[in-house]
Amino acid sequence: MAESSSDLMATGSPRVDLETYISNYTGRNAVDRLLFIADRSPALAQQALELAVTQLIELKDVPRYESVVAKLASIAPASTLGHYDRAWADRVARETQNGGDRLEMELKSYKNNLIKESIRMGYADLGDFSFTMGDLTAATKFYSRQREYCTTHKHIEDMALDLIRVGVHQKNWSQIESAIARLDQLPSKKDDIEPFLRAVRGLWSLSLGNFLAAAATLVDLKAEGAVPPPPPPPARDFDVDREFGPTHIVPPAPVVALTIPAGQGSTGRFGWRSINEFMTINDVAVIVGLCMLATYSRNALKDMLDSNTNLKELLEAESHVRTLLESFILFDYKSIFTLLEKHKGDYELDMWLGDHVEALFRCIRENCYKQYVKGYKRGFLSRMADRFGDTPDNVERHLASLIGEGTVNVKLDLEHKYFIDCSSSGGDDERAAVYAHVLKISKQYERDVRQLLISTQVIRGRLDTKDIAVHSPTSPTAASKTTGK
Repeated sequence: MAESSSDLMATGSPRVDLETYISNYTGRNAVDRLLFIADRSPALAQQALELAVTQLIELKDVPRYESVVAKLASIAPASTLGHYDRAWADRVARETQNGGDRLEMELKSYKNNLIKESIRMGYADLGDFSFTMGDLTAATKFYSRQREYCTTHKHIEDMALDLIRVGVHQKNWSQIESAIARLDQLPSKKDDIEPFLRAVRGLWSLSLGNFLAAAATLVDLKAEGAVPPPPPPPARDFDVDREFGPTHIVPPAPVVALTIPAGQGSTGRFGWRSINEFMTINDVAVIVGLCMLATYSRNALKDMLDSNTNLKELLEAESHVRTLLESFILFDYKSIFTLLEKHKGDYELDMWLGDHVEALFRCIRENCYKQYVKGYKRGFLSRMADRFGDTPDNVERHLASLIGEGTVNVKLDLEHKYFIDCSSSGGDDERAAVYAHVLKISKQYERDVRQLLISTQVIRGRLDTKDIAVHSPTSPTAASKTTGK
C-alpha cells in the first residue's frame, strides 16, 4: 500500500488505545495501519509514527523507515525516534544488497541448468525477498515471472495467491481481479484458501462502494479468526552467509525451509494465507454490520440474525455492532445514530473502512428513513423527529432530499408537517391491506355474535321451530295430550 497523505481527516473523537489496537496486527499490515492513522488523526500522529518506526526497524524496511523518521521529526522534533540512524540504515542496506545479489546468482545458476522448477522457485524467493524488504513493485515483477515456469495447478495457485497478497497491500484491484480469475479457471483448488479469497473479495467490493456485496461476501467468514493473529512464520535469514553451489538443485519440498504454524490450515510456501494478513475478525464484524445497516431491509436483517449462525458468532467479537442491528430491527433509530456517532472516530481510523465512513453513514440514514416511512400511510414529522433523535427541520430536509433523489415515494405536506405514502397502487398498500383484513374479521365476528344472541333469545322465548311444533293445537302430539287429560 502506497503511503500518501490524505485530505480526509477523522472528524470523530477516536476512543482507541493505539498500543492495544495495533498489537492485533503484525508486519506490513501493522505499519500500514499506523501510517494511515498518522495521516488521519493529528492527535495520534506522533504516537502512531513512533510505533511505525519501531515496526519498520524490525522489518528492516529502510526506504519507508527514512520517510517515516523524517515525518516524525517534522511534527515532534524532540522525539528520540525522530533521529535518522544512518549507521543502522547503511548496515541493513548492505545486508539487503548482499542477500538480493545472492538470490540473483542462485537464479542465474538455475537458468544455466535449465531446470524449470528451480527457476520458478528462484523467482519466488526473489519475490519473497522483495516483499520482505518493502519493494512491492519488484515483488510483483518476480512473482509474475513464475508464470512460464509453472508446471502444475498447485504452482499456478501459489503464484496467484502471491500476486493477490501484494495487490491487496498496494490496493491494486485490477491485479487482484486477474489473479482471482486465474484461480477460478483451475479445475480444483484447496478449500483452506477460500476464507482468504473471501476476505479479499469482500475488501474489493468495499473499495468499490458495493456495500451489499461486501456484507454478503464477508458474513460467512468463520469466527475462528477471532483469536489474535499467529506470529509470522520465520523468514529466510538473508543476513547470514549461505553457501550456494553452482548446481544447487533441490526438490521443491526441501527448498521450502519455512515452517507453517500448526492448525493454520495454510497452503503453499507460507502460513500467511488467512484473513489476519489484512484484518482481524473484529474488523470483519464492524464492516459486515455497517454494510448490512446500509443495505438490508428490516425483515431481511431479522431473518439473517435468526438463521445465520456464523453472523451470530461474528457479532460476538463486537457487541456494539450487535446492538446496532438489534436497534434497527426494533425501530430504535435514535440509539443507532447515537452509537454510530460514538464510534465514528474509530471507524475513520480503520484502513479499509475509513474512506467509506461518510458514504456508509449516509446510506444507513437513507435506509432507516425508508424503513420508517414504509410503515405509515401518513406520518407526522414531529413524531419522526422524536424517533430519530433529531429536529423536525432536519428530518424535513433529509426527507425532502430523499424524495428529490427518488429514494422514498412519499409526499410532504409542509403546512401541516406530515408525509403521505404514495407507493400504494392497485391494492399494493400493505398497511391498508392489513386494516382491510382486520375490519373484515371484526365484521364477521360481529355478525356471528349477533346471530348467537338472536338464537339465544329465540330459545329463551320458546320461539324456535321445535317448541312451536310441540305446543301447536293442531299437532297430533298436542291432541293426544289434551285427550289424556
